[in-house]
Amino acid sequence: MGRSQTVRDSSGTDAKPPTESRDPVPAAVDWGLSVLAAVVGLALTAVGAGLYTRVDRALITEFVAADSTEIDGLTPTEAISAGVPFVDWFSVGIFLTGLGLVAAAAMFVRARRRTRRRIAREGGTTATFWASAVYGALVTALVSFVPGSGVAGGAVAAYLHEDGSALRIGATTGLVGWALTVPLLVFLAAGLVAGGAAIDALSGGVVLAGIVLVGELLALALNAGFGALGGFLADRVI
Repeated sequence: MGRSQTVRDSSGTDAKPPTESRDPVPAAVDWGLSVLAAVVGLALTAVGAGLYTRVDRALITEFVAADSTEIDGLTPTEAISAGVPFVDWFSVGIFLTGLGLVAAAAMFVRARRRTRRRIAREGGTTATFWASAVYGALVTALVSFVPGSGVAGGAVAAYLHEDGSALRIGATTGLVGWALTVPLLVFLAAGLVAGGAAIDALSGGVVLAGIVLVGELLALALNAGFGALGGFLADRVI
C-alpha cells in the first residue's frame, strides 16, 4: 500500500513542470513561419543563381536594343557596359539573401525547440525576447503595404513578451526586419560602384551607392522608431 502511494505521488510530480509555463504562440506557428521563410529563401536563391548564370552581355544588349531602354546620362553602349557587372553583383546579393533566409529559418526552428524543451522542464514563457521580436517582424512584413506597419509589429512583440521592455523589444522588431535586407542592399551598392567603374564613371557609381546605403540607414531608423512606438502603445493600452 505504501509502495503504491509512493508510485502514484512520483508519477504525479513528473507529469507537471516545476513552475507554471506560458506558451502564447503554438509550436505549429514556429514551423509554419520557418517553412514559409525557407521557401521564400530558396526562391530567392534560385532567382539569384538564374540571373547570374543566364544574364550575360548578349542578353543585356538584346534587352536594351529591343525595348529602346534609355537611362538618363548614359548611351546604350554605356548602359550595356555598366549593366553587366551590376547584374552580376545584384544577383549575388539576391542569392546570398536567399541563403541567409534559409539559414535563419533553420536556426529559428532549432532555437525554438530548445526553448520549448527548457520551458517544459523549468517553467517560464516560450515568448522569449528574440522570438517575440521575430513574431513582430513577421507581422510588420504581413502588413507592410500599410504606412507605418512597424507600429503593429512592435505592438505584437511587446504584447507577447510582457516583461516591461516594450520600447526595446519594439525597436528590436524593426531591427530584425531591416537586417534581412542588408545583404541585398550592400551588393546593390557594390553593383552600382562596379557599373560606374566599368564606364569610367566611378564617382557617379559611388554617389549612387552612397544614396542607397544612406537610405538603408534611414530605413533602419524609421523601422526601429515605428517598432518602438508600437511597443510603447502596447505597454500603455493593452
